[in-house]
Amino acid sequence: MRTILLTCLTALGLLLSVSVMAQTKTVTGTVTDAGTKETLPGVNVVVKGTTTGVMTDVEGAFSIKVSAGQILLFTSIGYTPKEIEVGASNQIDVLLSTDVKVLGEVVVTALGIKEEKKNLGFSVTEVKGGQIAQAQRTNFIDALQGRVAGVVINQSSGLPGASSQVTIRGITSLSGNNQPLYVVDGLPYNNSVTATSDFASNMNTSSALNNRGVDFTNRGADINPEDIESVTVLKGPEATSLYGLDASNGAIIITTKRGKAGKMNVNYSNNFSFSKIVKYPEIQRVYGQGQYGVTDNTLYTYFGEKYEPGTKLYDNITNFFKTGFNQKQNLSFDGGSEKISYRVSASYNTNEGLFLIQTRQNGTSLRLSQVNFLIK
Repeated sequence: MRTILLTCLTALGLLLSVSVMAQTKTVTGTVTDAGTKETLPGVNVVVKGTTTGVMTDVEGAFSIKVSAGQILLFTSIGYTPKEIEVGASNQIDVLLSTDVKVLGEVVVTALGIKEEKKNLGFSVTEVKGGQIAQAQRTNFIDALQGRVAGVVINQSSGLPGASSQVTIRGITSLSGNNQPLYVVDGLPYNNSVTATSDFASNMNTSSALNNRGVDFTNRGADINPEDIESVTVLKGPEATSLYGLDASNGAIIITTKRGKAGKMNVNYSNNFSFSKIVKYPEIQRVYGQGQYGVTDNTLYTYFGEKYEPGTKLYDNITNFFKTGFNQKQNLSFDGGSEKISYRVSASYNTNEGLFLIQTRQNGTSLRLSQVNFLIK
């Protein structure tokens, strides 16, 4: 009996000790810049592994409820994150160091000049090539949608190979071209849509295309997203003054991948996707062809008499579409030495539309870049 009582008391003591250890307490402190010794407002203070967190006030102070043994994570843009384990003390003062990698971010600006982002006096946004390739868009321009503030991208249609128009900071001309200037590895690139009059000159021939709404896509679609190292978007005339009047609507600077010294690398990637319409418009199947409740097969309105029970109705919408199929195959070789470097890439893509009629785009691209010879 005495043994059982002793065991129960021991277990109760352990439970009480665990309860005391797990008991929460309020921890306060101040977050300061390690270099300038100034307090830092807006620093995130989060209990690691949980959703509990607070932010420092205008004087860099914080107060948070936490248990001993838990870890506090301090994060702020431009500073290296710091973790501190909570002990017996209720006061924790933190010094955050500047993140040199973030502040020293380098972007490609006009004429291929590389500058630190913090030293620029105008708005510039850089998108890495990996982000563009990850979007798996046939036209790399579409991958910029939603990634750059102030940039609006409109597709002419949903057909395969449809052209995409880019506008930076709104329309500035009602009659002129509002698209930015494209620069690929320092050279201007024409992103205009091919004119249909280039394929036929006589409007009276049955094969003429200059009087039809045919979209031959824009030339930006010819650039393989897998070949892009980075895309820098320069906004406004101040950022693109070195490019002249053509850059008055902004500029999109494209830097492609280059070969590097070392062993030859072989890279292969592919992507397969299917497109399918999941919702169709509702169609009324009550009234037939006509008007004012009277059947008239010469009219294209359906306000005639009601269909007779058992009338066979055809689905001319659902049967007009099919499942689209897209694929991309990319292969590249790069390497070299101190004297010579190279990069060879090839891509093949197929984009089938959703219509039963022939809507298909096939594309093949080959690229040889950066063959440098160094003679000592």
